[in-house]
Amino acid sequence: MAPSPADATSPQFDPLGLDLLGRNLREEMDGRPRVPLGEVKPFPGAGLYALYYKGDLEIYKGLKDLNIPIYVGKASASDSSYGDPPDMTERKLFGRIREHRSSIKQADNLDPSHFDVRFLTLDDIWIVLGERALLRAYSPVLWNTVMTGFGGNSPGRGRRNARSVWDSIHPGRKRAAPLLCNRNYNFGEMKKLISDGVGISLMEAGEQRDKELKEFRNRPAQIIWEEAQGSGQGAKPVLVFRESVFVEENSRFGFDLSTLEWELADAPKQTTAEAAALDAPEG
Repeated sequence: MAPSPADATSPQFDPLGLDLLGRNLREEMDGRPRVPLGEVKPFPGAGLYALYYKGDLEIYKGLKDLNIPIYVGKASASDSSYGDPPDMTERKLFGRIREHRSSIKQADNLDPSHFDVRFLTLDDIWIVLGERALLRAYSPVLWNTVMTGFGGNSPGRGRRNARSVWDSIHPGRKRAAPLLCNRNYNFGEMKKLISDGVGISLMEAGEQRDKELKEFRNRPAQIIWEEAQGSGQGAKPVLVFRESVFVEENSRFGFDLSTLEWELADAPKQTTAEAAALDAPEG
């Protein structure tokens, strides 16, 4: 059938558009073999990877045995301030996967045997754009969006840091031991957040899924605490907005509140997406 006049004036085709790139990368990633996380052998190169959960934790039961990743990430080749070609013989992607295997091994309720990984080695020019495209194609990727904290670097010492959602659900990493509870959610609220995120991940692509995802991102989050603002040296007091939750959650992780200066305050408003952005460490 010949295209109608309306078809002839449709938006210009972009062969490198993010949506098309995401579909191509997803098709390629889905076609790669799933390798048990603990059995990945050293290999050279940089690129993209996806982790898949196959364990028995109740909160992830909807994802088990499906080709829906629980985490998507990248490992870029070495940067050069002179613009030289990157050294693709370095094991950047393998090293990143190995770091994640170590984090998972430290968690009290996870093990590398609970995960498979797929990976693609790519030219460095595609890696950053490719990660964005994969995140959009699989969205919402649970450990990238709903449960932030898995892939970031260790928290810095400048401002007082909170325990991430990931470290709250999967305690055990040494770097999380001295941290206060999560800023925005107690344990029950986290489980509800994860359940809803998994549910959206299982929906068929389309308008209804897009609507659910938008509402999910804009859902109000009830902040628990934040560090007081202001200039000056020394530790600032902690402003607590939900006292009973603050006490209960920190007790769950054995944090001694008698060593902390804190005071009650009225809570600001924020959305789930804003809470996730504040929750995510640098990385």
